[in-house]
Amino acid sequence: LKRFIEPRYVDITGYVRNGEVLKMIEEVGQVAVRRYWMGDISPGLTTKFGILAGIDKLNFRQHLLPEDYVHLHARVNYVSQHSLEVQVDVYAEDLSTHERRLANSVSIWYVAAEVMKDRRVRVMQLPPLYYECAEDEDKGHERYQLQREKRSMDYQLYLDYKFPARLYEDWNTNIDYKNVPKHCVQSSQMSLDRMVQTSDCSALGFATASPIIELMDTTAVMAASKHCDNACKTLCIDSINFHHPVRIDSLLTAVAKISSTSKHSLNLEIAAIAEDLSTGQREFVANGFFKLLSADEEGNPLPVPPLIDVGELEQLRL
Repeated sequence: LKRFIEPRYVDITGYVRNGEVLKMIEEVGQVAVRRYWMGDISPGLTTKFGILAGIDKLNFRQHLLPEDYVHLHARVNYVSQHSLEVQVDVYAEDLSTHERRLANSVSIWYVAAEVMKDRRVRVMQLPPLYYECAEDEDKGHERYQLQREKRSMDYQLYLDYKFPARLYEDWNTNIDYKNVPKHCVQSSQMSLDRMVQTSDCSALGFATASPIIELMDTTAVMAASKHCDNACKTLCIDSINFHHPVRIDSLLTAVAKISSTSKHSLNLEIAAIAEDLSTGQREFVANGFFKLLSADEEGNPLPVPPLIDVGELEQLRL
């Protein structure tokens, strides 16, 4: 896919918002999934699509700038029985010099699904992928097993959070900041809320991944900037796993916690929680790990204050 960066995609810093980049990446990923799984639609089915299950190593290498001509390349790297890995690379071209630069790269895992005419969704089997060599298949299988292990660990956390008390205890958004010391985990914790609207959803009435990740990213930047007392920017998203769909008209909350710091960067854990406002039921939607850089207005690294009062729970989470 190709895009021209218009001024409306740019924030006050003059760079394209991460949320816009995520929308483009999600779109080209879906195109790759559907093209791979092309063919006649089975009787009783309406459409085929990929359920985004997880993201590995989304690197924000360089900023996209106004009037960049963006090329998004997606390829299927590995296919298992029901899931597939799509590698997306984002290249930005300066139209005045015709120079290209690699701006972003990410590995995305999808689960193959089909929608029945009665709107039920079912997981389907994928056709095999033919690899250039056996080594490519072996490496892909290793990545697949690692992704399964990560998802298994996170899914156990999701099952634990089915008990509301545990969810409120770990991701409490009502903190008395006056009574907690500066630069501890609680003092830097931030949360943001937004209603899931029609523009955030697919035709099935569920939120797509990009508004969820965008809210998580914004919350992470706010938490890191509060801890450092200066601006921070996202270097990479180490991983995000999705556990539960988000329906339209839900209240989506992202909560960010700093898990560790180094000389110039911070690692944060972010959780996304959805609340059904008609019943009050809350669901643990997704969790992710982000790395951010503390920097001045010119992009030069700034020192990061170390975390203090790191308790037993924080050590365990780290």
